[in-house]
Amino acid sequence: MKKIASFTVAVGLMASIAASASAAEVTTGTATPTPAPGTTATEAPATVTKTTYAEFETVITPEDLKPATPQIIITKLAAFHFSMNSTAAPAGWLSAQTIDTTGVVMTDTWGNEWREIYTWLGKAWIKVPASAYVINP
Repeated sequence: MKKIASFTVAVGLMASIAASASAAEVTTGTATPTPAPGTTATEAPATVTKTTYAEFETVITPEDLKPATPQIIITKLAAFHFSMNSTAAPAGWLSAQTIDTTGVVMTDTWGNEWREIYTWLGKAWIKVPASAYVINP
């Protein structure tokens, strides 16, 4: 329940900041200084200009966003290990999903391709199964 309340407060704050930012306007006007008691104002009114940033053109488009490292799409259950060529039991199993890699690729003596991946346990190694697809950026 606390997470929902925190999320609601965060969204509310973002909405209020966005509303105040979009409500800013460019205003040009004159300001008349108030003379001190017992004196007269002989100066011309000063012009006060309040400026805000104008609309801007998007520099980064969705087409510019690409993964920095290759990704692997596994279609079947796959084991991952903490070291390459591990003969011990796997550290865990991954179900069918897209996996982000670190970009490190090694080939073992049997010609199997191993890639270093990010898991919930830290970095690990996966032997790329034949049924997997590797997406290079």
